[in-house]
Amino acid sequence: MNRQLPPLNALKAFEAAARHLSFTEAAEELHVTQGAISRQIKTLEEHFQNPLFERHHRRLTLTDDGKKLLPVLNEIFDRIQAISDEIRGGSEDLTIKVLPSFAIRWLIPRLPKFQKLFPEINVRLTTAWHTVAFDKEHFDAGIVHSMKMRQRNQLHKTIITPEWMTPACSPKLLNGKIRTGDVNSLKNLTLLHCGGESYEWIQWCKEAHTSEVDPKSGQVFDLMDTALRAAASGFGIALADLMMISDELETGHLVTPFPDIASLVGVYYLVCPHSKANKPALKHFRKWLTDECRAIIDNSPDLQRLEARDADLLHRYIA
Repeated sequence: MNRQLPPLNALKAFEAAARHLSFTEAAEELHVTQGAISRQIKTLEEHFQNPLFERHHRRLTLTDDGKKLLPVLNEIFDRIQAISDEIRGGSEDLTIKVLPSFAIRWLIPRLPKFQKLFPEINVRLTTAWHTVAFDKEHFDAGIVHSMKMRQRNQLHKTIITPEWMTPACSPKLLNGKIRTGDVNSLKNLTLLHCGGESYEWIQWCKEAHTSEVDPKSGQVFDLMDTALRAAASGFGIALADLMMISDELETGHLVTPFPDIASLVGVYYLVCPHSKANKPALKHFRKWLTDECRAIIDNSPDLQRLEARDADLLHRYIA
């Protein structure tokens, strides 16, 4: 078969430039000069006899033809990488972008178990608040929250763990400022927030049927881990993900004054492009993550009760 393919180096240059919408960033990624990227793009556009980029002042956009070409190249290069990893065997890198709080409180403490099971897989974590954009970033997968998930229908997604939130504080605050069973007593405490938004406290207060607590008041922290450490020190009370504070509850560093009022805020997903879903290392990692989550729920009567209570809503997240 006599294939009339475009120059492969030019396709590689286009894919990087289109992903970044920048010749400069493409050059940095491919370790060539910006001029080399520009020449490769020109060669490709001459091959197609159509422009692939629209050049504006200090920015690029893709033409309709460029938009058609980019996803095809993304899939092809991902498939080449996957089969290359499979043929090469031996050690295999798995690059994952993770939300900081999830990485600190859930994933990193468990990661040694995965590495012991699969020592040949090198898990490379990058933590960031911005969720992964596979059209611009080179990651095998990302761990994202349903509240911030983009491209929902374009990605392969698997639920890792639900996020049930309930207030948590130092035990020395119980029967002091907090009266057992009285949610309105929270108005006497500093509410601790993660990030600038208060939607979690707003949702919890609504489900707790309290109008006396101002869900927007209190102290804001950039990480959930920081807010929970402040709560354990007695500074105030934080909304905590029950899946992520099991150790503190066991040691008694944290207590949950209203365990029966837990709000399902969302779920965490493991997401990846469909072209990478069957990468062997990622398949092992996905199964291990879901098994870890299942074991935690199965060993907790409280979490099993919440799962049964919210079964319909969880099913909507799966769909």
